[in-house]
Amino acid sequence: MNNKILTRTLLGVSLASGITSSIVGLVASNYVLNFKLRDVEVIRRREIKAKRLDVEAFNAKQPLNVTIQSRNGYNLSATVVKPYEHKHWMVFCHGVTENKITSIKYLNMFNELGFNGIIFDHRRHGESGGNHSTYGYYEKTDLESVIAFLKEQYGYDITFGVHGESMGAVTTLLYAGELANEAAFYVSDCAFSNFTRLLTQIIEQKSSFGSGFVLSALNQVLKMRTHFSLKQVSPIDVIQNVEQPILFIHSKPDVFIPYTHSVDLYNKKRGPKMRWYPEHGGHAASYNVNPISYKNKVEHFLTTFDLLPPKNDNTHNKANEKHKIKKKK
Repeated sequence: MNNKILTRTLLGVSLASGITSSIVGLVASNYVLNFKLRDVEVIRRREIKAKRLDVEAFNAKQPLNVTIQSRNGYNLSATVVKPYEHKHWMVFCHGVTENKITSIKYLNMFNELGFNGIIFDHRRHGESGGNHSTYGYYEKTDLESVIAFLKEQYGYDITFGVHGESMGAVTTLLYAGELANEAAFYVSDCAFSNFTRLLTQIIEQKSSFGSGFVLSALNQVLKMRTHFSLKQVSPIDVIQNVEQPILFIHSKPDVFIPYTHSVDLYNKKRGPKMRWYPEHGGHAASYNVNPISYKNKVEHFLTTFDLLPPKNDNTHNKANEKHKIKKKK
């Protein structure tokens, strides 16, 4: 009799634990995969008010809106700005909840340094397709698709760098460490080193459940819903594969992703690298708070590793001549 009671009790506890785990995993996965996005128009007004976006000046560059087919099976909304005839390019990856408008300030900065550029909305953001945010896992393939588009349209001999901010920086590093080592350089602004580490920090701040229990439940549901696990979003595990120069930027006051994440990434990265950890600015705000210093640090990085476009190649297109996308055969 006692054995039967014990068995029933254990079965009941196991069932209750399983139900709780499923509920916690579902709630946590909804929070992670469907993080509330900022409205596109709100971001536009914010950037204009902060004087990081001058609509008239940007339109004078004759931006070309294009649609790129992601290898993940949906469309990506992108904008090409090509003020120069040469083949030196920058690709920009924004952070979670943002969109390509946020990248315009970086595009302008690199335009001034002599680069052409392309900005795009990540999956689920802005005008791009995709059902969930995966913090770099599927986004890295989207980035690969954007780069493939550039090569197809502007030549397979282009030279390009990639700039990423927050989730965009993680996307950049995962692309470089897992998919391709083709870019001339990378700028990683406030990336996390490991998704599990970041979520552990967030869970311990906001949940009464133990982080181990929540992460285990979350991981199981993520595998079922999106076919990836937390351990597959870990730049620290692939950073040693990146041979090209990387500039790591991360504000010390960042409380969302502590700057120690970038410190660890910098320390593990082999070969050419530089770092800048400004004393002011919150998460993804290093440029917003220190725009002059930001540009100077980037220019110093590019100069140090001889990455700037040759000045004699910086010939502007005629003001009234739009760059043309070649038709696919």
